[in-house]
Amino acid sequence: MDEILQVIRENENFTLAGHTGPDGDAIGSCFALALALDKMGKNVRVLLEPYALKYKIIPGKQFLVPMKCNPNDPTKSESIFDLEENFQPEVFIAIDCAAPERMGLSQPFFERAKVTVCIDHHETNDGFAMHNYIEPTASSASEMTLRIIEGFTDPTPDIAAAVYAGMVSDTGGFRYNATAISTMKTAARLMEMGIPFTQIYNELMHMHKFAAGKILGLALQNSKRTRSKKIVYTCVTRDMLKSVRANLSDLDGVVEYLMGTRKALAAVFVYEKGLSSGEVKVSLRSQGPNMANVAAKLGGGGHALAAGATVSGKVHAVMKKTVALVVKEVVAYEVQQNRNN
Repeated sequence: MDEILQVIRENENFTLAGHTGPDGDAIGSCFALALALDKMGKNVRVLLEPYALKYKIIPGKQFLVPMKCNPNDPTKSESIFDLEENFQPEVFIAIDCAAPERMGLSQPFFERAKVTVCIDHHETNDGFAMHNYIEPTASSASEMTLRIIEGFTDPTPDIAAAVYAGMVSDTGGFRYNATAISTMKTAARLMEMGIPFTQIYNELMHMHKFAAGKILGLALQNSKRTRSKKIVYTCVTRDMLKSVRANLSDLDGVVEYLMGTRKALAAVFVYEKGLSSGEVKVSLRSQGPNMANVAAKLGGGGHALAAGATVSGKVHAVMKKTVALVVKEVVAYEVQQNRNN
């Protein structure tokens, strides 16, 4: 961490980015650090792909680099960042990214940066940047980012709100196993700064669009369980999204709902990305079995209890393959539990 603080002190221009399909932790940590760097008079820009409406409550979006249609193929739905094609960042800080490919559209800028930094809490991260701060036991990247910030400045209420939002998001409202006593003490300290913590919590944990409710209903209607009832799984296709006028951001929270099924040890949610990309997203959750192992076999990564991957193929074929891998992890987990008992 000392090396990263030195990088911050010695440089003036910073580019920050989270992972593709940004969640509250990636957004909150990027915006919190951007606000802190700006407070110190640094030049900051943040590269984040489009994210769900509920995350608009997180302060710091003024640092976002806008997106534009891809000039090489304007007919495609995928956009690119509105930056010069040969833009070379002075310092690039990747936050909440387990691997370079998890950066999505911002990865090319990371690869040509003069100095690279990684702040992350995924156990699969092998330290791919020049300077790395990796803590797999941390509740969130946002909590780690706060420690960095406090190393060079005092947090403002906006910084505190961004960090709190990231912590709420990645701990499932302080429900997941990574939530430690220190996490709750940090949250209390942020609340004491006068942030609108109730509003943030409700917006992130309870509010949703009408279309999100509709697509959740379809996903649950199509959900299935393995014979043992220990794995719950479902999928969403592009046609299903279109039928209720929903988009990919409306799928946020589906896998968590599946994981709330009684007797389930693991949940699998698979959905088609884009209009014609041929890419399928796999989201995995667990009450014990190691989903990071499953994600790694699919070319992805994450935590033992929450992981994911993006796979090329047909949605139903990918779901079948994923469920088979999860079955093996559940069996291995139960064998280990029996040995321990």
